[in-house]
Order: sequence, then structure tokens, then C-alpha cells
Amino acid sequence: MSRVLAWCAKCLFLYLLVAILAIKFAWIFVLPVWAIATKMHWTTVSKFVFLLNYFLPIFAASGFLLGLVPFGRLGKAVTELAPGMARFVEPDRIPAVLLAWIPVSIAFLVRFFTWESRNASVLGANNTVGRVTRFFGTLNSQTPALFDTRWAQDRFLFTGPMLFLMACALGALLRYAIVGRPAAPEPFSSPDL
Repeated sequence: MSRVLAWCAKCLFLYLLVAILAIKFAWIFVLPVWAIATKMHWTTVSKFVFLLNYFLPIFAASGFLLGLVPFGRLGKAVTELAPGMARFVEPDRIPAVLLAWIPVSIAFLVRFFTWESRNASVLGANNTVGRVTRFFGTLNSQTPALFDTRWAQDRFLFTGPMLFLMACALGALLRYAIVGRPAAPEPFSSPDL
């Protein structure tokens, strides 16, 4: 039971970390791409409009690239540097990065299916196209019915972290397929004297 709680805590910590990155440090991911796009004359929009339009694909690509980095090897380095810390660095059978997208996706799906347009009619059916456009569309595709005060919150707290963690899991799966999973660290034993 404690391993399940530790795994859930790791997943929620990753989600919190990604949500903070999405809100506070989005410029770290988007600004270099915007600078290249303006230098190559691919876009003439301002930084803010570019951020709102292309945040999701850039954030997903950065999650994929981050998934290719072998952070799991840090546990082995910690146990080699400080053998007494080995009991705190237990290898998971399934790394948290591979399944951290599940709670985030559940939160996204709850928000996705409970969202209602301001201009929704009682007689109208669910506006699935507008729903998809609101959560995944560019700034140009947003209509006044879709664009409200919670649009940025939906984009930066639900859609962005979900795509980031899904792409990160795909990157980690690709890394595991190419180089294999790291072996479990050997327990430290004192030499017999």
C-alpha cells in the first residue's frame, strides 16, 4: 500500500511541477522557437500571440525530449555517492514517468466533459467541435462563445500538462526500447574484514 501511495505522490508531484512550468516558465520553451520563426520570416505575430497559438505543440515536443533524458540513472548515482541513501532510492517496477499522465488525463477529461459554452442552448446538443477547438485549437479558431476567462487556465493547467506528460512517457518508452531499462541497484553490503 505504501508503494502505491508513493507512486501516486510522485505522479502528482510531476503534475504539479509541469503545471508550474507551464504557467510560470512557458517562455523558456516558446521564446527560442518564436525567435527562430521570426528570424526565418515564418511568422510576424507577437510573442504573446505566438505563445497562445503554439504553446501546446511546443510543450508536447519538449516533454518528448525530456522523456529521452535518463533521469532514472540518478538513483544509481545517489546510491554510489551515498550508500546510506539506498533505502530511500527504491527502484519502481514501473517508473512514475510512464504513468504520470493518467491522473492528469483524468483531471483533463473531467474538465473537458463538464465544460459548457456561455452561448449553449438548452435545446442544442453537446458542442463537441467547439469543445475540441477550445482545448486544442489555436487562438484564431476561438470564437467569443469559446473564449472566456477560464480559457487560459484550461489551456495551461489541464491541456498543456496532459500533453507534456503523455509525450514524456512516449519519449521514455522510446528510450527504454532503444537502450533498455536500467538494472535495479545492488544493495550495498559492507565488506567482510
